[in-house]
Amino acid sequence: MMATGHTPVMLEEAIAALDLAPSATVVDATFGGGGHSRKILELLGEDGRLVGIDRDPEAAVRASGIRDARFEFRPGAYDEVLQSLVEEGMEADAVLFDLGLSGYQIEDPERGFSYIREAPLDMRMDPASGISAAEFLNSTGEEEILQVLTDFGDVSRSEARRITKEIIRRRPISTTLDLTEAVRAAVGWTERGGNPSKRVFQAVRMRVNDELDSLERALRATERLLVAGGRLVVISFHSGEDRIVKRFIADREGKCTCPPELPVCVCGAKPIFRRGVVRRSSREEVERNPRSASARLRSAIRTGEFPREDST
Repeated sequence: MMATGHTPVMLEEAIAALDLAPSATVVDATFGGGGHSRKILELLGEDGRLVGIDRDPEAAVRASGIRDARFEFRPGAYDEVLQSLVEEGMEADAVLFDLGLSGYQIEDPERGFSYIREAPLDMRMDPASGISAAEFLNSTGEEEILQVLTDFGDVSRSEARRITKEIIRRRPISTTLDLTEAVRAAVGWTERGGNPSKRVFQAVRMRVNDELDSLERALRATERLLVAGGRLVVISFHSGEDRIVKRFIADREGKCTCPPELPVCVCGAKPIFRRGVVRRSSREEVERNPRSASARLRSAIRTGEFPREDST
C-alpha cells in the first residue's frame, strides 16, 4: 500500500514564528515529507540557504526531488548532524523541529509503526540502525519494558505491568498485530478510552529511536548554532518532548536568583534565550487533520550571550 502523504502540522504558525528574512540560513531538522522545507524555500531569496536533516532513508529520497541550489540535505540523526554543523562553523538564523512521525511513516505498513496493520514490528526511523521494536521487546527485562511504557507512553503502572507480563508470556513477538493482540489481551479496549495500543506503540517507538535523549542533545547543539536574534521553533506531540523543550528554554532565560532584598542583581543572570510564542493547533486545523490535536508549538529567540558550559 502506498502512503498518501504528509500534511504539515501548524505550518503557518511555524513559518510566522521563524520570522524569516529573505537572506536567512535555516535548518529544518526534521525534513520528513518536506512540507515545511518547501514553504521555507518559497520565502527565501536568492541569498537564502536551507539545510534539511532526516535519518529516514525514504525522506532522503523525497529530498532528492527538490532541485534548488539553495537547498542541501544532510542524512542522519538530527542531534549528530546539528553537532557536525556546529563543528563546521555554520551559523543559522532559524532552526525548526517538527517532532514525531510523518504521515509517510505511519501509512507505510512495512515500517511497523501502525498498530492496525500487520507488518514486521520494526519502528526504527532508520531501518539500518539500531535494534528493532521486536528485538527490544523480545530481549529486554520486565522492569525496563514496564518503565518504558510508563515513561514514554503515559500508561498507568498497573496497566503497564499487565501489558508487560503478557508480552513476555507471548514471546517471541514478531509483528505489529502480535503486539496489538498482547495489549488487548492484557487490558482490553473501550470505545471511550480508545485503543491502548496507540500509547504502547508510541512508547516502544520512542525508546527504540532514543527520541527524548536525542532531542536534548539536538537542542544543546542548536543553542550553539543560532546567531544572536536567531529563532528556535519546536512542534511537539508528546508531553515528554514538550517538557524537555519548555525546560530547555526556561533554564536559559537568565532568571535572577538573587534574594529579593538586594537592590540590584549580583548573580550574573544573563539570558541565552528569550521566550517566544507558544501555540496550539486551531480548531479548524484539528477538524481537517486530527493528528494535530496534541500538537504544541514553542519558540525562543537567541540572545548574544555565550552558550552554557554544558552545551558541548
